[in-house]
Amino acid sequence: MAEEEIVMTPSKRGNVTCISIAKVRKTMVDESQVAHKAGGQYKGLVVNKQATEVENSSPPQLQLEFKCFLVDRKTGKHVPESRILKFWFSAETNYFDKVSSAYDFFRELIKPEQFPRDYVGFIKKVMKQMQLPQYTNMKRIDVDLRPLEELEGQAPNTGTGQMETIEKKTEKPKEIVVQEQLLLTLESAYPNILPTDDLAQMLNTDQRTIQEQLRVLMGRNLIKEMEPGKWVRKVLDDKTEVKIVQQMPIQSQGNKPSVAIITSKYYEKLAVDAMMENKTTFVRYKTEGESNVYTIGNIGPHKIVSTKLPQIGRQMAAQISSGNTTTRLLGIFSDVEHVFLVGVCGGVPHYTDYYNHVRLGDIAVSMPNNKGQIFIYCDKKGEDKDKNQVQFALKSWAPQDPLLRSITEKIYDRAHADSSFHPWEDYIYQGQQLLKGQEVAFERPRPETDRLFMNIGGDDVIEVGHPPIPEEARFAERLGAPKIRLGAIASGKPLVQEDQLRMEFTGRHQCVGVDTEFDQVLEAIIGSRKESFICIRGVCDYYDGTKNVVWQPYAALAAAAFMRAVIERIPVNRKD
Repeated sequence: MAEEEIVMTPSKRGNVTCISIAKVRKTMVDESQVAHKAGGQYKGLVVNKQATEVENSSPPQLQLEFKCFLVDRKTGKHVPESRILKFWFSAETNYFDKVSSAYDFFRELIKPEQFPRDYVGFIKKVMKQMQLPQYTNMKRIDVDLRPLEELEGQAPNTGTGQMETIEKKTEKPKEIVVQEQLLLTLESAYPNILPTDDLAQMLNTDQRTIQEQLRVLMGRNLIKEMEPGKWVRKVLDDKTEVKIVQQMPIQSQGNKPSVAIITSKYYEKLAVDAMMENKTTFVRYKTEGESNVYTIGNIGPHKIVSTKLPQIGRQMAAQISSGNTTTRLLGIFSDVEHVFLVGVCGGVPHYTDYYNHVRLGDIAVSMPNNKGQIFIYCDKKGEDKDKNQVQFALKSWAPQDPLLRSITEKIYDRAHADSSFHPWEDYIYQGQQLLKGQEVAFERPRPETDRLFMNIGGDDVIEVGHPPIPEEARFAERLGAPKIRLGAIASGKPLVQEDQLRMEFTGRHQCVGVDTEFDQVLEAIIGSRKESFICIRGVCDYYDGTKNVVWQPYAALAAAAFMRAVIERIPVNRKD
């Protein structure tokens, strides 16, 4: 193969700086245009003089846009800039190799410890990467750089690179903030009862303020005082009969649930229960210890029981609690054959691949990866010094019974073959009508709220654009409708601490979603000898399902709607 050089040609188009970086045979370099030839570690890099315009013989085969919010070291403010990478490949490169190469190139480019903070360093890194042997199929990259106006370049407002809303924050009165925090805390704990002094301690607020705002929330019919100074979230559902019990009544033989649904967030359970008919909710309140809530109803021909975990998360107490609640559920309702984990999660983006790029509102369904794992828990990370790569300590789970997987795959295949088959969309609409009286809206949020941020170290953040729709896919694109994404679900503390690590882990294990830690729940399911289970999660952020409250209700409803479509297709009186 003839020796090649990496030739960079700058040009200007209005306020856009255009940098064309191409592989050129050494004998074909136009020496009259060369401004500088690098040596040493940069040998093979050539900088041309500024051109009036760089000729484009064909449109780029892939394009990726991202916005940088780099901190100005002098002012401490974010300086926004748009950067577009345009890729051309050799003629024999197939689509999969194009998106994989572009994705790997981008991931290498934005590594936090090596990300160039200045324009010159950024272009140098692009040129150096093009020399690497794994990118031999990459023939040209153009970089367009454009400064952004203040409004279009608004930076995220959280340290994780996640942004809950693109609207400007308004200062809320203290009492409104306390009300919101109280409601969120009681919803998270539901059906557990929390005393006033615990709430004051948890919110780091004086007891008098807490008591005043609790009375306001009670006046709004959102919470209930079970005993003096002990509070619980009140469920607003006039379609469901509610019974307070000391013990669960024994279900007659024909009324025993065969399907259990486990949720962890308040609005997840509301969404699931909206899919049921003929519902009765049984609540066993305990002022000390854990309370339990079970809603029994019908979906299609099946009797269903749903519950909400009173705690979920990374604290040991929450993990033990969620496992105990699951064991208790499956002990009380011992005829359950199928278990569904339904709620919200974070999506796994594919910045260069439109077909595999998970968006907010999509539905992630656990399907086996190439190792047969459907849910993978990352306990800790280490480093394999021999291979020079990160290693993960893992636990994983997969059901023995393939029924739910088979039903899901049939639904997925039919939806792709028949553009009119999307029953879950009707169920979403029906659920939205039933849930109109709730404190939050279950409507799909505006598309401009679907923004994807990534932390690249310190306070520096980039916003990555969603991949454009390929021309051949435009006729089939259904804007505003959730897509079904099949793949493994990941979770674990190390994955939420570093954006880069999460990208690497989810890519290595073919994951479509990242969830909060359900490892103890899954252990309890396996320990209860339930061999048929599945995770169905609506995508509400690009983290782990905990960051974007704007999308949580809709995402939960989308997951519940697809769950209903699966349950309706479970055979009645199935014989193995």
